[in-house]
Amino acid sequence: MANAQSSGNQDTAVGCLGLIGLGIVLAIIGFVLEHWEFFLGAAVVIGCLVVVGLVVRAVYRSTVGRQQARDAAAAQVRRARDAELDEARTAGRQRMRAAWLEAQIRPGAAPRAGTGAGTVDELLAVVPKGDWDLAQLRRHGRAVWARRGGTPGRHLRPEVEARLDRVAAMISDLTDEEFDTALGQSDDQYLYHPDRAVRAAYLAGGAQAVETIMDTVTAARVRAREDAAARAAADSLAQQRNAALKALRETRQSTETRDAHAAWEAQARRLGD
Repeated sequence: MANAQSSGNQDTAVGCLGLIGLGIVLAIIGFVLEHWEFFLGAAVVIGCLVVVGLVVRAVYRSTVGRQQARDAAAAQVRRARDAELDEARTAGRQRMRAAWLEAQIRPGAAPRAGTGAGTVDELLAVVPKGDWDLAQLRRHGRAVWARRGGTPGRHLRPEVEARLDRVAAMISDLTDEEFDTALGQSDDQYLYHPDRAVRAAYLAGGAQAVETIMDTVTAARVRAREDAAARAAADSLAQQRNAALKALRETRQSTETRDAHAAWEAQARRLGD
């Protein structure tokens, strides 16, 4: 009995809630039907706003995309332009340095690899000295030049190039021949390039190479003075050590002479007794 009554109460509550919900829905439908113009206008306004937003978004994306594409294209053009100018400057520097090395070392008669000129390590172990003449310097420079592109000494390429610079600088100080910088700017590909900026970059690279050459010659002179000072100090120290050893030997000879005289006198006294 109690369960049946409870179930009936629940069905009554559910029915009441359903009626209330239906009433609310009918009231909303009636309100909407009564004010349909307002809701229609609101829907139209919202739709227009959505369409405008979509159009603005599409236009913005299209504008930004085109701008980004233009920026990317411009950046690519600049990179290509900078690379072209850097290549021209590098060519100018390398050609000027090569012309200077060739004018000083004259590698035309350089021995080929495998003709007994020595390995790269052996050549670099020979340090050019300040008392070498032109023939010795050029002979050494040609031997190093012949090994500059060899595969066995590729890991020593920086040392090889530095040695060539030093030898060429030492030769430059010994010879009266002047280096003609026109020899270092003879590449027609860049010298007569249709782009003025490329021509200017090529000549600027040659000018940078000349400044580097001047610094190299100055550094070689400083190194020569330092080597001479070190040699003089070593010679002076050797002379001092030789003098000390000589004095020590003379002291030993004097002691031996004095001891010999004392022994002779002692023997003479024994004989006299």
